[in-house]
Amino acid sequence: MSLFRCAGDVIFDNIEPLPGQICNVRLKQFSETCNFLQHLSPLTPEHPYFFAQIRALAPKSRITLGIAGPDIAEDAHPGEWVSSVGYQSDSGQCFSCHCGHGNTEGEKFGIGDVFGVLVTYFGETSSTVIFLKNGYPVATRFLYESDHNRYLPTISLQQGPIDLGLMWPEAAMGVPLYSEKNMLHWIKPTNTVYSIETDTFSYNGKDVEVIIQSPHPLSTELSHFEVVVREVSAVGGGPAMALATCSPLLPASPCPLLNDFIRFFPDGTTVKLKVGQRMGWGVHFHKTARSQPNFDPRAQQLVLCYLTMDAKISHIQVMLQPVGGFFPVVMLNQGATKVTVDMETNPQPKGMVSFLDSHFEKVFDKNVDLIKEFMLAKSVDRSMFRCSEGVEVSMTGSHCRVRLPASVKGIHTLQFLSPLTQKHPYFLCFIRKLYEDSTISVGVAGHDLPTNQHPGKFRPSVGWHSRQGRLLRNDRSDGNLAGHRFSRGDMIGVEMEKFAKEMSVVLFSRNNRPVGTCYYTQPHHDEFLPSFGLCSNGHDLEIDVCWQTMNGGARAFSVTDLQDWCLPPGAVVTKDSSTVIVREHTKPSAIQAPYSLNRAYNHFEIRLVDEFCEDQPPPAVVLSTATPLDPPPVSNFKLDFLRFWAVNEAAKSVKKGDLVGWGVLYVEKDTDPAEEQLVICYLTVNRQVLLVRVVYQPPGGFYPLVILPQGVNCVQMEFGATIIREHPITEADVRTLLEDAKRMIAEENEAIAQGHDPHDLDFDHSRLFRPLPGAAKARSSGSKWQAKVKEAGMSQQAKRNMATVVVDVMGSSKTKNNGEPQRGSVSSQGDQASSKSCVVL
Repeated sequence: MSLFRCAGDVIFDNIEPLPGQICNVRLKQFSETCNFLQHLSPLTPEHPYFFAQIRALAPKSRITLGIAGPDIAEDAHPGEWVSSVGYQSDSGQCFSCHCGHGNTEGEKFGIGDVFGVLVTYFGETSSTVIFLKNGYPVATRFLYESDHNRYLPTISLQQGPIDLGLMWPEAAMGVPLYSEKNMLHWIKPTNTVYSIETDTFSYNGKDVEVIIQSPHPLSTELSHFEVVVREVSAVGGGPAMALATCSPLLPASPCPLLNDFIRFFPDGTTVKLKVGQRMGWGVHFHKTARSQPNFDPRAQQLVLCYLTMDAKISHIQVMLQPVGGFFPVVMLNQGATKVTVDMETNPQPKGMVSFLDSHFEKVFDKNVDLIKEFMLAKSVDRSMFRCSEGVEVSMTGSHCRVRLPASVKGIHTLQFLSPLTQKHPYFLCFIRKLYEDSTISVGVAGHDLPTNQHPGKFRPSVGWHSRQGRLLRNDRSDGNLAGHRFSRGDMIGVEMEKFAKEMSVVLFSRNNRPVGTCYYTQPHHDEFLPSFGLCSNGHDLEIDVCWQTMNGGARAFSVTDLQDWCLPPGAVVTKDSSTVIVREHTKPSAIQAPYSLNRAYNHFEIRLVDEFCEDQPPPAVVLSTATPLDPPPVSNFKLDFLRFWAVNEAAKSVKKGDLVGWGVLYVEKDTDPAEEQLVICYLTVNRQVLLVRVVYQPPGGFYPLVILPQGVNCVQMEFGATIIREHPITEADVRTLLEDAKRMIAEENEAIAQGHDPHDLDFDHSRLFRPLPGAAKARSSGSKWQAKVKEAGMSQQAKRNMATVVVDVMGSSKTKNNGEPQRGSVSSQGDQASSKSCVVL
């Protein structure tokens, strides 16, 4: 039996590792693709560690060290596969089951470094892993795998030459020692330093918040830690502190007692701090549990979390401690950039034990019943499914395993008969077995979905198909985004992102990244059933599904992080400059925000970074529906999208370096934001409002969309003005715009009643796209701010589906001497990371 599994151009010592023996591993110079090496002897509590000495590394090389099962593909990286974890040398990013988010940022490693992977806790359902660079902890992550026999040391290598000295678990003698009492061992970002002389952590204050984390969780011996305040803001705000899991829970738990973290943030409003004050968090274990001889402080269990202020308890909360325990975490912010962490003065607060025991005893049974209630709510049985013959469904505590044997022919469906709701809008699946000839479709459909049909191929339904990668709804695939193929090792998410009366919006994601949106044209919300289509085509199919009642919801994406936008396959994001580069394409390529504009995220824009001309136009900025409206709209005020594209006459209105964007002003305050309503859309250039138009916001809202024509492979987003709180659109402007729009809508309705097409009405199109009424008055009085609107040449069908804005040259944005924006400009006040409530570990 072979001790290793190897693929590609990896050359290594294929011998049984002995204690202290270094295995030489090399990658050839011209090997660019992913190359793979896996040791088939798993990590164990006796041998939980392996590491690599980096001897040689090319400038573009990537080494990924991690843990994965024996079924990981040979062209995959550990961490970017279900039930695996991995750390990348070139980016310093750490991934667990495709999730790259954690409490702390990682560090790059290279020539001369020693980098190691250590399992710190072997749990029953999941385990915890720490990564070490030159003996210092740099990241912690969950490993979501219950079978410890699948904990195989795995490395992938790219872009040779690479030369490593590898010590496999049997060869690594001993386990690295590090201590939470040694502040040099705390995990911190690169812009944060620790001074031994002053015993202080500090950072440069450029980021809104930075996070430092203990390398060990709290335990019975060290159950409490404190923070000494070294700096406060002008209003008395200080650093935040938390008890956190080693990385985000996946999936998020539906139980309110089991959370990623519990945090205290004294922002200077209800709590005001002074320099020198002490704050602390502690974990108290139940008296009966901790008295047992086999007590495990890192196991999942009910605990009391308590907050102290100057050694006095100020808050107590019952929590379900996650697997691996709660890690001390401190967050520095721009008002409090310095802090001292004390792990030794008060590790077990005296005089509090009896009080905590007494309180815990009073609330223990009540919280045990609450956990049982949630366990019952997330449990499923065979009666909750509708499926074809041949589909096998088995239940576990955390998911359902769905199989279609290779011998079963044809298309088969599976539906979960509990609908998606606003409380439970999200389900996900892990693709365990899927071959190229087979197909899996995942989506939403009603009870009338045929048992031999894929969701998305039937009306009304939506579905995403693995083999072609297409996003389908009602057997159509004409959306803005082409979709992605998905395959074995992927994690697929389906979220009913907007609930509306006539058409709701489904958001699909792959490996924690959004892929695209689709309308679900089903008015009955009890018909929002999670649905799968399976076609084995001679191969076994197997997926694990976590239904909406079994998880706490989808991860909230950030609209200010380009990596969280819907991107075409192969797109690369440069995060520092908010730039996305797409592959060469012969058809227009698009990127789309994961969420529509709303009152908390009402403006987006791009910067025109490249020269453009008639033969090579720049990207277009668009307000778009989730997918084309079905049926097509029959009004000049109901549009699939509003587009500004600097071509023809419009090319004169902007130049290289300009900011171009769209914003939405909401005027109907009492209307459900997901429902159709009249809004004012405004076009901005350099954050100056140039044109406005009143339209009906479509169901689900308008999504920010950027279209890259052929030959344009790069676009730079600007996220400095995602919330516009001050603008030149006055109440008088709003009244005038709405009155004009309602008059034209009445003319349309009259034409429809008489059997005419409202698009044939001879509207003055300057009444549709127009400068602000107040700006027109300023122009007539001699103001330099001028605008001219012309109708672009469009076919009648094109007018039904879109509107193209053409603008003559407008005045540039100006400011007063004191730097404040003049009327006619748009000022950004603050920034909203996401249109959802999002808590970042």
